[in-house]
Amino acid sequence: MDDWEAPEDFGPGGRALFASLSLPSNDAALDALVVEAARTKDRLDRLNRVTSGDEDAWARIFTGEGELVLKLDTAVSEQRQLSTVFRQLLSEIQRRQGDRVSDDEEDGFKGL
Repeated sequence: MDDWEAPEDFGPGGRALFASLSLPSNDAALDALVVEAARTKDRLDRLNRVTSGDEDAWARIFTGEGELVLKLDTAVSEQRQLSTVFRQLLSEIQRRQGDRVSDDEEDGFKGL
């Protein structure tokens, strides 16, 4: 990535993932995938805290007409779906980065 820096709004996990996947050979489309993967990593980290009970967003209580309703957050199902998306993003990034042949390798097999 030329002149790209991790956005300031990334959390620790997102910053670490961004740094490990950012390569000078990445094109704009791959840059976008890396940024989205880092954002997804941060979302998964937050959802993990929610489902582990470390955040107050696990459940909410609503009152209405003398009735209390306990509504469980959809964090667990969201976490499961986002994990799938995250794996797909990482797989696509790895595939695209693996397709790259460095300038000093004509066929990609030099040195094998």
